[in-house]
Amino acid sequence: MQWFEKLEKKGFVQISDFLPHSEALQLKNKIIKNNHFKKWNLLTTPYRPLTNIKDRISSNVINKQRHTQALKSLDRKQFSFSFYRSSNKHAKQHGQAALHRDIGDKIKALLEKHSLIDDGQLRDTFFAMFKKEQFISYHTDGSAGKYAFVYQLSQGWKKKYGGQLELYPKKIKFFRKQIEPKFNSLVLLKLSHPMPHSVKKLNNPAHKHRITISGWVE
Repeated sequence: MQWFEKLEKKGFVQISDFLPHSEALQLKNKIIKNNHFKKWNLLTTPYRPLTNIKDRISSNVINKQRHTQALKSLDRKQFSFSFYRSSNKHAKQHGQAALHRDIGDKIKALLEKHSLIDDGQLRDTFFAMFKKEQFISYHTDGSAGKYAFVYQLSQGWKKKYGGQLELYPKKIKFFRKQIEPKFNSLVLLKLSHPMPHSVKKLNNPAHKHRITISGWVE
């Protein structure tokens, strides 16, 4: 069964070696090297503002108050998340958007090539970075687009670090499939399936970030 047939039938697929290895490595290095705080926003929910201090990805400590709020909601089985997302606010200054949009364009072209979409459009693209104890709880992407994608850029990842993309093909929380953050792999989700998913809470060392490029194609 071809990957696009599996995507249509099962609602998800993982494609290994999406880019040439050297190109994927160069992209990852660019993200890490140009690590200016204006490029990132800490996203948490629920979010009850407790401080005016700016969140900086370069900090060794996640904003503990916001992160703790999110963890408490996770323990209560409520929808919540905590992770860093690339910011569009200063895109003209740092030029970061061009990097993740280029990956989105490649994915859109791939879907068009196999007639999964016709003259598609990117709904959104962004970098996501997760530190220790960050996560995204069980959810669906609703009507964000026809397909969601997660492109993995984490190297040397171990299962004990967590951060697995957890899929729930039968829409039942105890029936799940875990996808490891394999470097240079692409996960596609068909949103009309739908495909509930989550990101397992991380237990990674400080030098190992779970880095992805994510978005939606219409």
